[in-house]
Amino acid sequence: MTSAAVELDRVRDASARLLATVSGLDEPALRGPSSLPGWSRAHVVVHLARNADAQLRMLDGALRGVQVEQYAGGEQGRAQEIEDGVTADAATIVAGLESSVSALEQRWASLPEHVWDLETVTLRFRRTVREGIAARWREVEIHHVDLGCGYAPEDWPTEFVDAFLERTINRLPTRLLHATQATQDANLRWRLVDHDTMRVWRVDTASVQTGAGAADAQVRGSGRQLLAWLVGRGSHGLEVSGNADHLPDLPAYG
Repeated sequence: MTSAAVELDRVRDASARLLATVSGLDEPALRGPSSLPGWSRAHVVVHLARNADAQLRMLDGALRGVQVEQYAGGEQGRAQEIEDGVTADAATIVAGLESSVSALEQRWASLPEHVWDLETVTLRFRRTVREGIAARWREVEIHHVDLGCGYAPEDWPTEFVDAFLERTINRLPTRLLHATQATQDANLRWRLVDHDTMRVWRVDTASVQTGAGAADAQVRGSGRQLLAWLVGRGSHGLEVSGNADHLPDLPAYG
């Protein structure tokens, strides 16, 4: 198992890349559209800042033995925080992300070992403080792509793909079940092939199995291409074969 120290280094590196991109955004660029429907780049940047603030709040609560809401007011409160935040000027928005990232990273760096196992409660589930590191890494890498400023899934570190591809595949049955509302192709049994590692998964709306075997349709590509599709960031470069007209249109995730 990867140590917390290694995970923290990876998040710091991802955040440094993100901040290098964001620091170059002027007012017009920040107000331009992101790849997320209805969100400008400012929305993405403010969300990433508020997400870091939420991690810090939950962590501080765990240290006091108190479970603190991830976002005051739940989903509605989260959305309102973002809408309030995007009204600031570009310099304030960028500085806010820098400050929030720095505060979270400094707090993480100061934690004694036993704190990593303390429990926090997000909008959707319970997780340990340690699991929050991985959650933050995912947020930063995926939303960096959403800015549409040149950082793409092809730029994701191998360690990121290794950490998240299989766990995202393991959540695919439920997401395929929801996708069946839009396309019958989601009802098929899919074979997923990562041509970087030659790992194979077979997935339907009920289960995930590893290894070769019967399937209705196959999707093949690099680990980065597969992960991008799985988190709703496009299917560019993937090869689809078998009894499928096209890939299920998975909603944005992350």
